[in-house]
Amino acid sequence: MSDPLDDPTPPSAAPRSNPKRVRKFVMPDADHDPRTAKRIEAFIDGPPELRLRRQGPFVERERHPVELDTRTDWFDAFRHEAARHARYGRPASVLVVELPGGQGDVAYDRMARQLTDIIRAEVRDPDRAVRMGRSRFHLLLPETSGRAAQAAAERLQRAFIQVQGRSSAFRPGLQIEIATPHRTESLESALQGAESRLRT
Repeated sequence: MSDPLDDPTPPSAAPRSNPKRVRKFVMPDADHDPRTAKRIEAFIDGPPELRLRRQGPFVERERHPVELDTRTDWFDAFRHEAARHARYGRPASVLVVELPGGQGDVAYDRMARQLTDIIRAEVRDPDRAVRMGRSRFHLLLPETSGRAAQAAAERLQRAFIQVQGRSSAFRPGLQIEIATPHRTESLESALQGAESRLRT
């Protein structure tokens, strides 16, 4: 009788007698059963009305531009640009835009919608725009000098006049003041100056 301690084969090397795990579910062979293939395809795709909605205009509709900023978001961005200008001298400008005066509520709402569409089509991704009041908009233009801000204001003016009453000879324009601080001036004071010029 041999001693177990003299057996050179370690216990871990002993063959396992556990049987292999049996697969509990096997997908049917769809290639040999067309009806089964159709059932699987219908299960994955869902009911017909759901497939129509997936392929219909709801999914393929044109993505509309984002809305203008809220006042809170706009002022947060404005303070950030004002700090960058004060600390590093980075250029920034603000367009103060006023709709034509002497208009009724319906006319103001119509022109405000038109100007909003123009702003969303013309501004760059970093630019921030907000409607400050019934007839006033502010556009924050980071990394924008006074000359570039003037060009942006002219583009807005041309686009706005173009959409105003194409069949009418009277096409009221926007009132636009540009706030571009010089190196020793703050963006806040430049904006105050532009707003005061617009009131006169």
